[in-house]
Amino acid sequence: MKPLLLTLPLVLLAACSSPGKLKEEAPALRLESGKSPSVYMTCLLPKWQGIRSASTVTEIRFGYRLQVPAASGDTAEVLLETTATDQGSDVALYRRNAPSPDDALTLAARSCL
Repeated sequence: MKPLLLTLPLVLLAACSSPGKLKEEAPALRLESGKSPSVYMTCLLPKWQGIRSASTVTEIRFGYRLQVPAASGDTAEVLLETTATDQGSDVALYRRNAPSPDDALTLAARSCL
């Protein structure tokens, strides 16, 4: 029983996807919103989950991180971070592949501004 209790946290940590190499590159899209990060994320999360049900949100310092895992599930394919500013929030979208202008995730990100 004890070995199970010791390995369970490691398994849970390994299952969490991280932004990994996505944030090493410049964001594919940078936006500004007059909404707070929590209000922006309240709008965006259901839209992304409707497009990609595996989308997950986590709280980060001064904002939120929304991730869409890759098909393999070990890394993030799309990452959006929104952080608080004096006027609302900054939104940065990172992608493994360049988005098309009519990409559903990008359109959803813009629609919640």
